[in-house]
Amino acid sequence: MSEINIKEGLSESLKLYYNSLESGDIGSLKTLMTEESYMITLDSLGFKRAFKDSHFKALLEDIGENKSSLIKIEEVISEELRNQAKKHNIDVVNTEENGAERFTLHYLEDKQPKKMYFSSASGEWKIDYMAGRKVN
Repeated sequence: MSEINIKEGLSESLKLYYNSLESGDIGSLKTLMTEESYMITLDSLGFKRAFKDSHFKALLEDIGENKSSLIKIEEVISEELRNQAKKHNIDVVNTEENGAERFTLHYLEDKQPKKMYFSSASGEWKIDYMAGRKVN
């Protein structure tokens, strides 16, 4: 796949990522990310509520071990995201290769510079926060 096609694919994934967050569509978000990155995202999205709600905090801490906890956390976070209805203006700036099968997508979120990391497993590009680490 050419770098131009990769950039287009990664840009589309980034837009789908933001659309999923904005609409509270956690199911779509899950398909765009590696499992580890998805769990990190749930932790970060649930952090504020976990700080105020001890039951939610216990569920959040248990999502890796308990499927019903994961489902409940996904439901609650989805609802909160839908209620927030935040919209962001996203402009992709460029891509940067970061080792074999890894790219960094540089973009602007509401005119603020950001980066999103992607890796390819089995030819499928996914958001992968660990892909930002340098490869020796």
